Amino acid sequence: MREEAVRNAGQAVRLIVCDLDGTLLNSRKRISSENRAALREAQAKGIAVTLCSGRVHTMLEAYTRLLDIRCPVVTANGAVIFDPRTGEMPYRNFADRERVYPLLRFCLDRAFDSIVVSSEGCRYSPGSNRIARFEQYNEIAGRDKLPLLSLRRFDPDFRETLRGDIYKVLVSGLSPEEQAQVEEQVRSIGNLSVTSSEEGLMDIGAFGINKGQGVRILADLLGLEKREICVMGDYHNDIPMFECAGLPIAMGNASDAVKRSALAVTAANDDDGVALAVRRYIL
Repeated sequence: MREEAVRNAGQAVRLIVCDLDGTLLNSRKRISSENRAALREAQAKGIAVTLCSGRVHTMLEAYTRLLDIRCPVVTANGAVIFDPRTGEMPYRNFADRERVYPLLRFCLDRAFDSIVVSSEGCRYSPGSNRIARFEQYNEIAGRDKLPLLSLRRFDPDFRETLRGDIYKVLVSGLSPEEQAQVEEQVRSIGNLSVTSSEEGLMDIGAFGINKGQGVRILADLLGLEKREICVMGDYHNDIPMFECAGLPIAMGNASDAVKRSALAVTAANDDDGVALAVRRYIL
């Protein structure tokens, strides 16, 4: 689409929704000073800024504080909408533990790296490599004096693992053939949905959950129309939210499928792509 048409779409924007990993965060898992400054400039002009992430809300507090986010954030790929100002959840859709149990048995029998993320914290399979991401988060949270996530191994019968509200199950380190096996198992169990936020990772939650649904619900809560929303993302799980925005923007490091779904493509996450897009198309 011509540059002028994209800029015209940007003039209607009243809400900027950013994916986190691979989009707003650089490879060092930090928000650059340029990205932060550009989003603050947008807020100063009355444009709301928020996040839409596969992460759960407890892992977003450092970023909502840094960006002074004043509206709800979409978390766990759309399973929960959380208001960082009040601590309330105006929307939530948790996975059914009766459905999650056979999935965990399936993954454990095949030694798949699995993590259950719930209101009780994270439970993980023996030898999990993925849990290092959550340990890294706890290091950052500890430095910022934020609450830490409880990280414990699966218990033998999953009784403790399945306590609380289940946001999602992560299965990682999968080959394409193993991903197909997990997808087939999810279909056979039923009443679950599956997406992916990076290569070899399956993200499984309640049926019908995706980022697009989360953005639509948030728009209704805020009284916004599709044309008033800009979204930015980089991976497959971001495509559903592209369909809910008047200005969907792909990162330069995005997959080809994401770029084809976008109205515009900005620079990569390591090159301040969010700041470039905000200043070029919206401000």
